[in-house]
Amino acid sequence: MSIRELIGILPEPLRQRALTHPSVADPYDSNGRLEFLGDSILGARVAELVFHAYPELLEGDLTRIRAHLVRKSSLAEVGRSEGIEELIESSVINDSVIADTVEAIIGAAYLIDPELVYRTIDEIFNPAEVDTEELRDWKTLLQETLQAEGLRPTYRVRSKHGPPHRPEFVSAVSVNGREVASGRGHSIKESEQAAARAALEILGARPSVRSPVEIHVGA
Repeated sequence: MSIRELIGILPEPLRQRALTHPSVADPYDSNGRLEFLGDSILGARVAELVFHAYPELLEGDLTRIRAHLVRKSSLAEVGRSEGIEELIESSVINDSVIADTVEAIIGAAYLIDPELVYRTIDEIFNPAEVDTEELRDWKTLLQETLQAEGLRPTYRVRSKHGPPHRPEFVSAVSVNGREVASGRGHSIKESEQAAARAALEILGARPSVRSPVEIHVGA
């Protein structure tokens, strides 16, 4: 199943509305309302998938995995892989517009064939393909590890490079005034998480990797 196939079941003018960004049309003739519906449907279905895929994880980790699967960059990647940007009517085409349109298509298709939408989401947004190691809250894990010894980590941004639309930060983490590790990321938060992860590995306190599980979700 694919987003393109969902577009294929849409009658006019629903198809046109789903592919029209509010920047070029009246709000009621564009995809804003459909995006709202699609975002809700996608979030709920992916939450169900994640819930069943990771029975050992608690709310915080489940939330991070769901957010990773439905984040703007992931939706934009899905849309670009299927050439959705070629169909969009908008004053600008970027990741945000493509992601919003994917959600609008899901919302529009749901009005026609909910079961097809669920099957499509299940196939495209597979929680089993998520690298949960990358999504751990390394800063909290490091803090909890150090608290047991009466210590706490501190972070500082060491440098920032790259263009404004895609910067790269390097952050360092220190313990007791001594720098332990550093990490890179496209945001300060991301670079601090990378630094915390590196510090945990250096301290020999890296949590074990979970084993894979099968996913069974009813339609």
